[in-house]
Amino acid sequence: MQKTDLSKEQKYYYKARPTPELVTIAPADYLTIEGAGDPNGLVFAARVKALYNVAYTIKKICKLQEKDFKVPAFEGYWWTQSGDQVSDVPKSEWYWKLVMQMPGFVSIHDFRQAVALAGNRKTAHLDELRFERLPGTLAVQILHTGPYHQETASIMKLLEYIAQHQLEVSGMHHEIYLSQPGRTPEEKLKTILRLDVRSK
Repeated sequence: MQKTDLSKEQKYYYKARPTPELVTIAPADYLTIEGAGDPNGLVFAARVKALYNVAYTIKKICKLQEKDFKVPAFEGYWWTQSGDQVSDVPKSEWYWKLVMQMPGFVSIHDFRQAVALAGNRKTAHLDELRFERLPGTLAVQILHTGPYHQETASIMKLLEYIAQHQLEVSGMHHEIYLSQPGRTPEEKLKTILRLDVRSK
């Protein structure tokens, strides 16, 4: 049985350089769930758990259909009501949308079946999960290596690149987590930072 690995099929999406670059992102289907508040809190952790539980249940369903896949990296979109950079306001005021891309063969039926099966295990927040097609976009990205709280310097590089190339930010702060925080030393964490852009 062939196993789909999006990180290998979509190298432009799951790989980045330590210097800013402009990339084109194609539309795709995602598991999504939204929330607000400190990402170190219980609310955030519970929604992450719901996302992963359904993703792995979808994987099992697809495997029975001879369509196995590697569960992709977890991602997050971050914003504030004021429009300020998230790094400039307290974490308690952050808003977030957690997402995980699904292979093209995963259907809305597979998603609904997975939610029902996860519900049998009494997983919380399942009713907040969505199966969404997110639009394609133009973005500027950079690979950040190190703790999350030290991302400011990398973000500044993105903003400088955007200004130098007569672009403007057109979307939320987007992060793709290539490392697992609990298993990777902080100084070795790898995160793709991405900002949607458009011409001025």
